[in-house]
Amino acid sequence: MSGMRRGLSLVLGEANHARLHAALTLACAAAALGRPVRLFLHGEAVAALQPSRQWAGDAAYAASAMPSVAELLEGALEMGVTVMACQSGLHLCGIAATSLPEGVETGGMVAFLAGAGEDETALG
Repeated sequence: MSGMRRGLSLVLGEANHARLHAALTLACAAAALGRPVRLFLHGEAVAALQPSRQWAGDAAYAASAMPSVAELLEGALEMGVTVMACQSGLHLCGIAATSLPEGVETGGMVAFLAGAGEDETALG
């Protein structure tokens, strides 16, 4: 792996504002450093992909000049972070795959882990 930066694969399993915000911030920071980054939103965490979702915590973050979850997600996608939504989570939350932001993939945990290879993997 000489010359290549080790990838970062993050798995998020709940729709918790602070965890989503931290994971998306980490994903953006790693991508800014040139690391390949993959993000898997499992179960209820796929709620972060709803474009109209308003997070209660976003108001406090905005007051501190910090981006919202939606802004971080948009930035992550623009920086080339691979974002995958759990197919079961989409069904669980009643979200249609066609309503996901452009660039978000759908799949399962096996496909995500198969693509992670030798990435550093963390659960958030």
